[in-house]
Amino acid sequence: MAVSRGSLLNRAVRRVLRQGDVIRQAEFVTFKPKGFVAAENPPELLGRHYYEVMHLRRSLGLMTELNVKPGRSLEIGCGFGRLSPYIAEHFEQHTAVDINNWALSQASQFYPHVAFSSASATELPFPEHSFDAVITWTVLQHVPNSLIDKALKEIKRVAKSNSLLILCEATLNAATPQEDGQHTHDRFPEFYAKAFPSRSLLVSEFIGEIDRIPSMASPGRIMVFGPAS
Repeated sequence: MAVSRGSLLNRAVRRVLRQGDVIRQAEFVTFKPKGFVAAENPPELLGRHYYEVMHLRRSLGLMTELNVKPGRSLEIGCGFGRLSPYIAEHFEQHTAVDINNWALSQASQFYPHVAFSSASATELPFPEHSFDAVITWTVLQHVPNSLIDKALKEIKRVAKSNSLLILCEATLNAATPQEDGQHTHDRFPEFYAKAFPSRSLLVSEFIGEIDRIPSMASPGRIMVFGPAS
């Protein structure tokens, strides 16, 4: 899907504005309350949320045709649980992890049917082959280059072979040289595809409905990887 010059500019501007909302926690970053979602006002927040949930549900809907069981799902980097209940509605049990304890306390209060716990993407406290789906939504893009391979290996470790992997991550500026101290790391879709060589990349697209709204931009590229062959 082609992306307009306006959308590229919107992404760049929003990244600069969000710098003040970043909290560095060891090698990782998390956000202050208003920094989890790129929205300047309630209409933008609700519009963004609607289209993100629509595409998330569409991606999860692939489970039926791929014969993926609706057993257990894992959401890495859940924040305050904005998307957690929508994932949970597709599974018998949904587990969501984050490194931000404040956000987890809020999520647990609002969504008690979801199992929230504190964990980082590089050290997931679960046995091998535990989950029928693993979801990251604008999370791996904040994992530094020194740790991204470890995070991807953890995803492969805890995912069942007959599972679905859903990633929504920054890719547009992957060819741009990285600056010291930046907290968003764009990576090519091919980078993620190479990390999961036994899986087919079934979906690779931006959320066009958000890109078409003035002053807004898709949170990232949605990439859906099917079961391992």
